[in-house]
Amino acid sequence: MGRFIQVLAVVHGFGPFGDFDPNPSELLVRSLAERCGPDIRTEVLPVSLDRVRTEVPKLMEEIRPQVWLGVGLAAGRTALALEAVAVNLADWPEGAADADGVSITRVPIASVGSAAHLTTLPAEAILTAWREGGIPGYLSQTAGSYLCNFSFYTAAEAARQLGLSCMVGFLHVPLLPELVTQPQQQPSMSMALQSAGLDLVIEACRTADAGGIYLGSSDEA
Repeated sequence: MGRFIQVLAVVHGFGPFGDFDPNPSELLVRSLAERCGPDIRTEVLPVSLDRVRTEVPKLMEEIRPQVWLGVGLAAGRTALALEAVAVNLADWPEGAADADGVSITRVPIASVGSAAHLTTLPAEAILTAWREGGIPGYLSQTAGSYLCNFSFYTAAEAARQLGLSCMVGFLHVPLLPELVTQPQQQPSMSMALQSAGLDLVIEACRTADAGGIYLGSSDEA
């Protein structure tokens, strides 16, 4: 009989989006899958409102992890950005339609859900680890209103409804250098640095108490 392995964390990225094929978050998560242990489950979700809305709660209920970490691209950001809050709002124009061609205007993600969910990742420990490891990173006060925020909020709401002591959060990452087309305008970060930063997030979660809501400083790391 095979040995049962408890999944510590689900880490998900996103598939192709607009001109970004592959999506840097997908590459980062697939890189993690090549080096992580069996207690880390990696997933790549399509950039689709309908699929995220169904797949995230399904995975949360099926796996019941101790940690849920979403990873998404934020082209234009200069460093890793740990998101402090997910808001109950979906809002993006036709020009940024998802992979199914769906756009949406100021609609709640959950009609009876909380206005927002704070990250329950160990933010201070993550910021400290980045600083000590020489990884550019900071605490961001907005995850936007696109599918990154949508997945973050949906995961937090799913964990709440299931009564899970699951640390939930989201990490935005910059462009990879090879995907930059306008170097005078687009900042980037190497895969090596991004991977090291992601590993430090997971390591901080391994040593943290589940369910601790971030209440610390919003200063950059």
